[in-house]
Amino acid sequence: MRIALIASSLRLAGAEKQFVYMARALWEAGSDVRVFYLGGGDYYQSVLMKAGIPLRQIFKDGRPLLMLVRLIKEVSAFKPHIVLASQFGDLAFATFAGHLCKAFVLGGVRSDGFYEIRTSGRRAWFLLNFAHGLIANSHRARKNLVSKGMDSRKIAVVANVIDLCDFDRKAAEPFATRAAGDRIQIAAIGSLQRCKRFDRFLEGLAWARRQEPALFGVIAGQDLGEKAALEHKAKALGLLPGHVEFLGECDYTPALLGHSRMLVSCSEYEGFPNVILEAMAAGLPVLATPAGDVVRIVEDGATGYMLQPDDARGMGECIVRLAQNPSLSAHMGEAGRRRVEQEYNFSSLAERLLSVFSIFARTHKKDFLLTVLEQRPAVNGISRVSPGAAAA
Repeated sequence: MRIALIASSLRLAGAEKQFVYMARALWEAGSDVRVFYLGGGDYYQSVLMKAGIPLRQIFKDGRPLLMLVRLIKEVSAFKPHIVLASQFGDLAFATFAGHLCKAFVLGGVRSDGFYEIRTSGRRAWFLLNFAHGLIANSHRARKNLVSKGMDSRKIAVVANVIDLCDFDRKAAEPFATRAAGDRIQIAAIGSLQRCKRFDRFLEGLAWARRQEPALFGVIAGQDLGEKAALEHKAKALGLLPGHVEFLGECDYTPALLGHSRMLVSCSEYEGFPNVILEAMAAGLPVLATPAGDVVRIVEDGATGYMLQPDDARGMGECIVRLAQNPSLSAHMGEAGRRRVEQEYNFSSLAERLLSVFSIFARTHKKDFLLTVLEQRPAVNGISRVSPGAAAA
């Protein structure tokens, strides 16, 4: 089976990491995978190439029509059965290329659905109507898109995964911050933009430090316009200098988490936050606001705590409870790690994706695709799942 994967971004971020996981899973399952990269050069470009996955870069700064023409030419020469866009906006290219070579066109939804519609503007409905299906990473996104009138049969949910072997290797690497050895490190990770609401984290940390002065916060992520405001707030709260550190964009998240006591996620909206899986893989309890599918991932009181969106004291109390009770923190972390191993392991991704392809092909009566899919063997000894199970 030939699969063309199209991505305009391979930067160091959660959605892009999951795209790489998809490419690897399908490649390792025996599919003929080709990545068509429409960007100027990003972190995961080299990761894909080192994995041996064929990648063709098609990029002309400020010349989208020329890029589209070149993409159509190269995808048509490949003759894929499936064209899969990494993120929703990439369907602007994938739709034309896929339909012109009579392939099955699918798009990714990596946020909450509303975000995709809002950022795509008028072209959103064109993309929705001309894609054969969407693969969302969260049930929240599926629900939101259906509420806007999209046919539920065109949306499948495939949750994010994590490669635990790779994660554990990186988590064991050395890591150093400005925190002294007796400090209790709390991590908050994500791009510095308004929707991530790191201001909430700073408020909760400041409250908690009044009860437990050993606490030290680290914020890791690329600055997308919020760093100056966050630093100003941290100073006003007495956290700077000395009690919080802004690390910037980093490619050592596993090591950072491996040296932290807990993760705090305060987002306004999400699809499926990748960093929560990473924190659970590191054996950390997770404190998070109920954005996207977080309530499905974090078991309140078992693997962490659910937070009220603007309750600094409530967050602070949870932080202090875990900071002052290492055994409780460890117990929650162990429960989270077990859940990741059982439900979100990379080893299950290929079969989930191939099963979703089968469901969509059957729905659209694409006999040519069903024929190819039905000839494939089970992946890693896993038998094919039912349509209901894969969509759920």
